[in-house]
Amino acid sequence: MDSSAASNASLQETDEYLFLDPRAPRNRDAGLGIAGVGGAGAQGAGGGGRSKRMAFTEGTVFVVGGAGYVEYGNLEEWAQRTGKRITYGGTEILDPGGFVEVLQRLGKEAS
Repeated sequence: MDSSAASNASLQETDEYLFLDPRAPRNRDAGLGIAGVGGAGAQGAGGGGRSKRMAFTEGTVFVVGGAGYVEYGNLEEWAQRTGKRITYGGTEILDPGGFVEVLQRLGKEAS
């Protein structure tokens, strides 16, 4: 969420991610106010969007699969330390007992 602190490898890895910014001006070609779509360091379509490599104070982490309390706790701790605001979710939120049940089912299916 803070590109100035990110490594070059991290920046290159995320340069191709789709960047949606509701504050970006609407562009006839982009249709939905999509900014930062394109190559490395690109601005929005037509050059009118925000830079992809800007710092953010709010973010969303969504896990496809089991989201857990420990992961949530680590994100919250990091967010407090850095002054960021994180929304966390997943397709399934597991408590420790639920996680053990999933592991048991997987173990039975594998054997």
